[in-house]
Amino acid sequence: MQFKFQPILNLKKHHEDKCRTRLSEEQTKLLRIKQELATLAKAKKNQQKEVETLLVGKIKPELLTSGSKSLEYIHQKQIETNTRKSIQEEQVNLARTVLIEARKGRKTMEKLKENYMIREQQKIMVTEQKRLDEVANNLFYREQR
Repeated sequence: MQFKFQPILNLKKHHEDKCRTRLSEEQTKLLRIKQELATLAKAKKNQQKEVETLLVGKIKPELLTSGSKSLEYIHQKQIETNTRKSIQEEQVNLARTVLIEARKGRKTMEKLKENYMIREQQKIMVTEQKRLDEVANNLFYREQR
């Protein structure tokens, strides 16, 4: 009772595992980008507080300019990181879609294997039943003589 498509099923399982690993990697990348955004937001908030403290008392234009440039740099990094985040979210969705397709393919092959095994078991049962019927008939005819 060897399922002749077992190598294909094994390949589909391997492909599904690779897709699952890729999805995990893509999700990890997205998580890092989100953490980077959180860090940038925190840095921006701290820089804004620092600029606000420079506005109190004696104002030094070079410090205000430096603080403004830092805020602008952080803002620009946030825009770039948000763009990367959008691209990475698309990558995660693509990897998820590929995984779903791989899972469907594997499940289809497993269902074929399951049906094959059921049919083979039924063939074996029919063969056994025929043998038992033959033995019973032989015993019956022997007792009749």
